Amino acid sequence: MNRLLVMSVVHQADDPRVRLRTVGVLAQKFDVRYATRPPGPTDRTDHTWVGLRGQRLPRHVAALREAFRGDVRMLSLHDPELIPLGLLARVLRRIPVVIDIHEDVPSQLRTKVWLPGTLRGPMALTAATVLRIAERWLAITLAEPGYARLFRRPHPILPNYPLVDRLPPLAPASDDIVYVGDVTEARGAIFAIEVVARMRTRHRLRLIGRCAYPLKLRLQALAAERGVDLDLPGFLTHAEAMQAVSVAAAGLCPLEDQPNYRYSLPTKVLEYLALGVPVVASDLPGTADLVEGRPGVQLVGPRDIEAWAEALERAVSDPRWREQAVAGTDDVREHFTWPAHRLLETYIALWEPPRRRILPRAGGIV
Repeated sequence: MNRLLVMSVVHQADDPRVRLRTVGVLAQKFDVRYATRPPGPTDRTDHTWVGLRGQRLPRHVAALREAFRGDVRMLSLHDPELIPLGLLARVLRRIPVVIDIHEDVPSQLRTKVWLPGTLRGPMALTAATVLRIAERWLAITLAEPGYARLFRRPHPILPNYPLVDRLPPLAPASDDIVYVGDVTEARGAIFAIEVVARMRTRHRLRLIGRCAYPLKLRLQALAAERGVDLDLPGFLTHAEAMQAVSVAAAGLCPLEDQPNYRYSLPTKVLEYLALGVPVVASDLPGTADLVEGRPGVQLVGPRDIEAWAEALERAVSDPRWREQAVAGTDDVREHFTWPAHRLLETYIALWEPPRRRILPRAGGIV
């Protein structure tokens, strides 16, 4: 049996891009084996899942073992950390290897607060070099057009647009203001609390996504101090998160103006709009290129608390903003949907069936 192995040692098994948009689509044509750290995906009906257990080193050892299984005929990798493994599998096993670039890693490294300042530049240059080496040997797919500048040649772009057929139906609005994604300071978690605290009307703020425990304590303390009703449910499955979004009064995307976010395509903004939810988002080039001028969208300068509070107040208090967002859902769903056909075309073109082996004595072919 020939299998396509989709693997990540970093992402959670229910990560929407990996589980839904990649595994879910590839399983239509391939026998997919899916390897991630536990816990496993909520739905395992269309693939075989295997857990990469333990801390970082044991997970990498388990990933290496999975990549060298005899029944694996193609690899789909979703972490930059797995590039060395991909190169090893490509050279020694001569099977196709795809590395899906989710992030601008060199730009990320330049802003990592845990890295000493003197190391950020060299680490970023090292990451850029590793990506160029990967380009020589591996197939590359990009989550955003802006990542093309990291490479010398063009590569397929698979933008993080929603899987519209997986979205819940439109629903009446509650009083919740919702953010979906990793909950970090750079993605505006603290800023969001300060903004909601300045609004004239009271609303519950839901920050849905992974949140480091020390930051969670800071956010809870700040919310209590500012009188903000804060909900931090942690990571939810994509279906659960979208259900929460569908009844939100407004959706937030308060990214800071950092290199990794400046030209990014915020999927959450498209998901908000596809569900008829008014959006208030940071006015960054990548976001503006995507949704500027669309119904129900207000773009506000990053870190401008008073302007954000006013924009959010309009979004939740003036029914015209939700009416406009609802009116634009069909157009959003038509123009911004996950390119499943392009993903399949890319993988089918790379797929190499087992070579036929001629048996000299029998003259037969196996």
